[in-house]
Amino acid sequence: MEGFVYDDDSGIPPEPRERADGNHEDDSDMTGPGWKVITAAMLVVAAGLAGLALYAQHWKKNLWVREVVFSGNRLLSGEELLRQTDGLVGKDFENIDSSELVGSYAALPYIKRAGVAKELNGIVRVTVEERIPMARVISGDKVEVIDTEGYILPYRDLPLPAASLPRVAGVKKRHVKGENLGKAEERGFAVLREMIEAVAASEYARLLISDVNLKEENETYFTAAGSPTRFIVGNDGNYKEKLKKFEIFWQKVVAKKGLDGYATVDLRFAKRVFAVEKSR
Repeated sequence: MEGFVYDDDSGIPPEPRERADGNHEDDSDMTGPGWKVITAAMLVVAAGLAGLALYAQHWKKNLWVREVVFSGNRLLSGEELLRQTDGLVGKDFENIDSSELVGSYAALPYIKRAGVAKELNGIVRVTVEERIPMARVISGDKVEVIDTEGYILPYRDLPLPAASLPRVAGVKKRHVKGENLGKAEERGFAVLREMIEAVAASEYARLLISDVNLKEENETYFTAAGSPTRFIVGNDGNYKEKLKKFEIFWQKVVAKKGLDGYATVDLRFAKRVFAVEKSR
């Protein structure tokens, strides 16, 4: 007789056995002592949380500003920013108007936006995003600063590298409704921004160029290294190629003949440089 295996796993769970007290072994005892302990513990936790919430509210009402901390500032000193919070230290924490404080910082010319957070240890944290200066704007004897978005800012001493900003003349300004700052005319600013970006990315030109003069009719030019020579780059872009031609011309011609040999050097034409010597 061939052997066989008897498999009693029919997929139907065995019926629970009956205990001596008449209950089944796997019945959950919802009224047993275990559930009473869990319920009691949950009530204790809930009561504790409620107590902590009440205590936090009471503690917060009796909290005063201990310190004002700043982050994100590089151009503006902490002392300068702290002057905007005059009378804030020692003030009742609950009476601080965060939106009013944000507005006072957003009104500063060199701040693009600001945020205020109140921490439960009595610290008010002010986070600022500063504008990025791009160049110094020269208009007669007046000096201002233009940022990377075209806003005209009052001049101030700036830390390096912002202190070595290139000088630019010929910037036309316009008023922007709802803004407390003037802004550069869009077409001229587009030329200036592309020009400054190309100079910053250049190998040698950024070390030589001193002044940029915005002109209409495709006549924008710059001067370099104290030389009166006008290097004409125009208003039609492609400044990387033009600056490369300037670097080659400077190394091969200016370095040999001196800084004052030419009145103008025209860099606007592809693969050509037209230099006009200074009249004697």
